[in-house]
Amino acid sequence: MTSSPSNPQSEVPNPKSPVPVLLPELGTADEPVRVSAWFVEVGDLVETGEPILEVMVAGVTCDVCSPAAGRISRALKDLDAVVLPGEVLAWVTP
Repeated sequence: MTSSPSNPQSEVPNPKSPVPVLLPELGTADEPVRVSAWFVEVGDLVETGEPILEVMVAGVTCDVCSPAAGRISRALKDLDAVVLPGEVLAWVTP
């Protein structure tokens, strides 16, 4: 009995699958991180690396950039929301 070769197409992600925008590790585990500004709205087009929101930790602001080019399909956090590293903040659909 021979095994069938794996289908390489099944291992390729769908290019239209939404990409999560994650809060990066900011190195301040003891300090709360808050969403301080959104630079985009749902439906806006963004480029890879474009700042889409700002977070504040210990009085310092940091931009969170889009990991992919596409359209903002969901924004999950409101202004002033406390967020954790690795948490999904938004989705970008290529």
